Amino acid sequence: MIIRPLPRRTLLRGAGAALALPLLDAMMPRRASAQAAAKQRFFAFFYPNGTDPGRWEPAAGPLDAANLPECLVDMNGFDAEGIWPAGDAILSDVTVVTGTDHSGVSTDIHIPSMALSAVGGMGNNYTPSEPTLDQYLADHLRGDTPFRSLSLTSTGDQAISQGTISFRANGQPESSIRSPQQLFENLFAGGTTDTGPDPAKLRRQGLLDLVSEDATRLQARLGQADRQRLEQYFDAISELETQLNATPGAGCSAPEDPGMVSGMHQKSKLFIDLSVLAMACDLTNVVALQYSNSWDIAYGDYTLGEGLESVGTWSDHFISHKLDDTDRATDLDGLNRDEAMAIANARVVACSRFKVRRYAYLINAMKSVVTPTGTLLDESLVLYCSENGDGDSHARTRMPVLLAGHAGGFETGRCVAAKDKPTAALHGAIIGRYGIEVSNYAGAAPIADL
Repeated sequence: MIIRPLPRRTLLRGAGAALALPLLDAMMPRRASAQAAAKQRFFAFFYPNGTDPGRWEPAAGPLDAANLPECLVDMNGFDAEGIWPAGDAILSDVTVVTGTDHSGVSTDIHIPSMALSAVGGMGNNYTPSEPTLDQYLADHLRGDTPFRSLSLTSTGDQAISQGTISFRANGQPESSIRSPQQLFENLFAGGTTDTGPDPAKLRRQGLLDLVSEDATRLQARLGQADRQRLEQYFDAISELETQLNATPGAGCSAPEDPGMVSGMHQKSKLFIDLSVLAMACDLTNVVALQYSNSWDIAYGDYTLGEGLESVGTWSDHFISHKLDDTDRATDLDGLNRDEAMAIANARVVACSRFKVRRYAYLINAMKSVVTPTGTLLDESLVLYCSENGDGDSHARTRMPVLLAGHAGGFETGRCVAAKDKPTAALHGAIIGRYGIEVSNYAGAAPIADL
């Protein structure tokens, strides 16, 4: 039995911008059956520029609310700010993983494209040579969902190293959706009414039929390598056909069209709202969300820090570099070095706390969705990752890793020390939680404690 939720009226329109309401319990599908098997889902959340590991990493063992490191204190809950509502504590829902070594995977600085990879890149070192974690899992977790996975990014940067974090085999970038309006149209447009065939949908289906016919005729004239590439093309067409025929599950009401939205924070919030709703409506089981590229994110709409410690309008990238890099916030240059460093450290903490609060918004949104076996979070693992560990030095060791959810009986409310094990050991442990046998993934044994 599925109880129809409150119609989703997601947007408040003011000051020329469309802002999403928080996901409310009354907006989500309420499934009353307790007999359905638990689904399995995965959500990757990428935020650039790393952190200050010394102010992020707790001691291994149970997480203590009274002794959280500076960067993680908002896992105890936080107040509303700007477009983001207040958040409940997520401390019991998260495991912090410290000491993961990503340096053997990403051999250059600021490379978001390698953030979800466990192996080195191809010739340019920017393109993963094997499927990224989300795409590996999409092959196993898709089930009967119309969308194999969703790759979302709030940056308009389309450089291979900066514009996507999701890759299939042979270095093929997953098609990234860069607009919440486009995501809405892909997921929900025309899917909830009985007003007759959608003319635009019929036109798209007709074009796909023609393309498929042409590709079939071409196949007989190609060599083996080109046939393999064409097979990938056929797979993409098949996925598009499935998506064209997709409708939200019973009891799911489509949200309002968000319209054109600018700004990474606004886009990212809408992406979270829409993708969580897509999971709740069984449209997909795998999502990878890139909050930004490495350069463009800033906090002019928010008050982060006070007095000289205020982040102001400096970019997250400039703040991450503290004092001694050419790409830095230069307003501290005239101060005594000890004073300047204390302020620079405080600014990094303020930005890192903001990043944790955005991850917490996603966790709380998933906790709000009731499923036959608990909540959406109970069926999922939700990974927080970055392209650097220490944003100041560009070191790709001591990576900031958070892992929430309870898929496969995953235990939370603790800190696990990876002890310099490679990213492959982290990914192998995550994959194993879905019941997929990986005694050795990308050359590494999984982290045993995960």
